[in-house]
Amino acid sequence: MPSKMSGLVLAGIAAYGTSTVYTAFTAVGGGLAGLSTGRSVSNRGSSSSQQSSRSEASFGTSTTGVCVLGAAAAALGVAAGRRSAGRQGEVSRAANPRKFNEQLPCSSGPFSVTVGKAGPSSFSILIAGLEKAGLTSALDGDGPFTLFAPDDKAFEAAGLTAEAVLAHPDLVTILKMHVLPGAIVAKGFKNQTVETLGGPVTMRKGVKGVMMNKAVINKADVEIANGIMHILGGVILP
Repeated sequence: MPSKMSGLVLAGIAAYGTSTVYTAFTAVGGGLAGLSTGRSVSNRGSSSSQQSSRSEASFGTSTTGVCVLGAAAAALGVAAGRRSAGRQGEVSRAANPRKFNEQLPCSSGPFSVTVGKAGPSSFSILIAGLEKAGLTSALDGDGPFTLFAPDDKAFEAAGLTAEAVLAHPDLVTILKMHVLPGAIVAKGFKNQTVETLGGPVTMRKGVKGVMMNKAVINKADVEIANGIMHILGGVILP
């Protein structure tokens, strides 16, 4: 019957390929050989050729066993790493398959966005404004875009009803001030002026958090298929 060690080696070869296992075998074996040879020379000094021969034979046998173990461990470790990376990729793809116009209507279900204790955000006013301003087709592009998205509570906090938003004379400009070409994530937040589609907006880090003009970012880094979305607690106004 095959030993447990040979089973590990066969599993390693099956998981990652013969050539890679051989490379791992050579690298691990070579490193251990160098260490063991150094110890042998240091401990024995000038010994007889017969003793040296016996030492080399013994060393060769033990090194082979250690090399086999190292090769199997290396192959299995790399294969496990690949499987783990694959799982992470699947999770990422499953969580972010939608573009902005598909994501915004999701106020319930697995694609909803929850901001703190307030529960899932709804974006009905923003959606209606984007449609009225003729900007929905722009958010269907490949991007990437950054959308600073006020939810319905943000519009209410700013004293803007759906009717007031749709009737606003500067609707297009205001909504464009919430869209930034390119993707900017939370790691890139700093005191700066960003050039949105509607003009410059001041980003400032303060005690309340990161502000876009006077609107605070309540939730950052909501990944979308064609960009990134940050949920605002207010509305960016000129």
